[in-house]
Amino acid sequence: MAKCKHKCKRTRKYIYPAIFTKEENGYSVRFPDLEGCFTQGKDLQDACEMAEDVLCLTLYRMEEDGEEIPKPGEIKKTTCGENEFVSLIRCDTIEYREYYDASAV
Repeated sequence: MAKCKHKCKRTRKYIYPAIFTKEENGYSVRFPDLEGCFTQGKDLQDACEMAEDVLCLTLYRMEEDGEEIPKPGEIKKTTCGENEFVSLIRCDTIEYREYYDASAV
């Protein structure tokens, strides 16, 4: 869908459905549209923050590598099992890039 190298000036805002699973010690989170994009958190707030971070990191890497960014699935069509729910997670890879580039100095 979208290809971009880091010099791109277009806004890079994304929203993807994430599946949250209640675990014994917190929540695990996975993005069904993005292979290998998953995380966990000690509670729901931590899991949401970690989900935003891993989503941005995954999409940032894909942009940097010139990979095609998959279209997000529809939340209504995202299925989940027992002890799971779906939520939309947003990220802005331009904002993410600026924050981490400034931190690296």
